[in-house]
Amino acid sequence: MNKPPLPRTQPPSQTARPQAGAPVRQPVRTAHRPAPAGEGTSWLASAWARHPLAAMVRHRSRLTFFQGLHSMIRAGLALPIVFSELSRGAAKDPFRRAVAQVGEDVAAGSGLAEAMRRQPAWFEPRVVELLGAAEASGTLESALARVTEQLEEAQRLRWRAVSLCAYPAYLLAAFILGGSLLDTARGLMASGNTNDILGVFVSQFLQKVGLVSSFGVALFLMPLVLASPAVEPHWERLRMSVPLLGRFHRELQASRFSLVLGVALGAGLEAGRSLQMALEATGSSLLRGRVNLALHRLRSGATLTDVVEWLDVLDGTSLQQLATGERTGDLEPMLAQVSRGHSESAMRWLRTLMFVVIALLSVFLFATNIGKVVGLQGGYQRQLEQLSHE
Repeated sequence: MNKPPLPRTQPPSQTARPQAGAPVRQPVRTAHRPAPAGEGTSWLASAWARHPLAAMVRHRSRLTFFQGLHSMIRAGLALPIVFSELSRGAAKDPFRRAVAQVGEDVAAGSGLAEAMRRQPAWFEPRVVELLGAAEASGTLESALARVTEQLEEAQRLRWRAVSLCAYPAYLLAAFILGGSLLDTARGLMASGNTNDILGVFVSQFLQKVGLVSSFGVALFLMPLVLASPAVEPHWERLRMSVPLLGRFHRELQASRFSLVLGVALGAGLEAGRSLQMALEATGSSLLRGRVNLALHRLRSGATLTDVVEWLDVLDGTSLQQLATGERTGDLEPMLAQVSRGHSESAMRWLRTLMFVVIALLSVFLFATNIGKVVGLQGGYQRQLEQLSHE
């Protein structure tokens, strides 16, 4: 069913004599290794690395790194030379220090994926597992091209998400200014004192800014809290039950799972090892916790399709494609097709989710301000009636 594995490419020996006309090998820059972090800070560093804001800020550096790595490997340069060039500026940039450390580990004899796995704050599990499978098969260049394409697509998606958030930002600005004006008018009408209009408005404006800021801080801290070891499994179960959010995460996990599983099997790796790498790539703590049971089922005689169906990571249509690929021996192209389909579906569900969130926010802000206008008008009518009675 699987293709025979190709010999694993090892980094060139440091003592090998360069051939005539070959470029002179430069030493890999030394990275300043930080002191080992305790267990209490390791999950926090990992949670911060997965934070949407941190991921967006770091994305450009990671994309530039993988683009450079792909280009240099395609040009046939040795890994020590590649990492020597890509780690320039390591003294000022923590990501480049991590790249330099990866270069040191590779020069010492570690595989590329193994060295990246030691830097979990900078390299995602799905990327590391994908490169590990490609490294074993000698298809590192094509895998890096695929990783680069995914990062470029993720970058376009993030900027699209930012553009979609512009409208809620306008709504929040209208909520702060319009709400402050309405609350000022209502307060002045209730008190009957019009001597300090500016002071009342500033007070109401600061209250609205404080309310929106508190909400923003809560949103900023929420991913860190949800990524804590005590909360993450419960949050993962909960988000999978939320209609739109759960569907997006399920499609994303299926895409990552299929991609890594196909590459690993195509590399000639054993089915159990390929399945383990694919489950690690999903980033799901629940799926990772079922690795041993899945491997036991596979070694007990179950087919790969049976085990994947038991894991409930693919839908019915994808399972049919997996079964077809397993029977015909075309698992790698079939799983690549499954991965693309789930990736496109995940993006559609994400756009739908964002539109729903924007619609709900618009309705909430509109209803809030309309209620204030109605209350203000009612107070004005009551004052007119009191004046008419007097």
